Amino acid sequence: MIEENEILDMLREVGALKEGHFKLASGRHSGHYVQCALLAQHPDRLDRLIRSRTGEINALGNIHTVFFPAIGAMAVGQQVGLALEKRSIFAERNKNNDMELRRGFEIREGENLLMVEDVVTTGSTLREVRKMAEAAHANILGVFCIINRSGKPTWEGLPLLSVIDLTFPTYAPDEVPEELAAIPVHRPGTKQV
Repeated sequence: MIEENEILDMLREVGALKEGHFKLASGRHSGHYVQCALLAQHPDRLDRLIRSRTGEINALGNIHTVFFPAIGAMAVGQQVGLALEKRSIFAERNKNNDMELRRGFEIREGENLLMVEDVVTTGSTLREVRKMAEAAHANILGVFCIINRSGKPTWEGLPLLSVIDLTFPTYAPDEVPEELAAIPVHRPGTKQV
């Protein structure tokens, strides 16, 4: 197990832990953002973090497929699939901003899925891919992420495993504190909100 301080140092070292005023994919606002893509540009470090949790992931059960949303979770999902030696597929946004399976990917009825994200705050993107898995009658064994910002050990009744839990406050648009509102807002990520 890698110590929390070492993980935080790694995130800071690669510039992945940011401070400012951010509008998150959920539509909520925060003074902190973790840009996991900056961590993913160092696959050896990302691999080390993922492999530190493979025992916990494997304890979820017999995983057949790693399933994740593009674009943010691409590097994490692929490396989780590699670490577990499992098939890895992703959903991506179409021109209407809806998630869909493309490129010949399919979810098979009865297969056991591990859903993967880079960062989980509210899980709004996970909710979209979960609907796809449930429509295919697959079994979702749990969720794995690098950063759990939700403050919870589960997500919508599923086990939520993470490399590190970081709980920064988030605010609805009408609750943003004055000191945060005074900072220009930046919308990182690819999901349109």
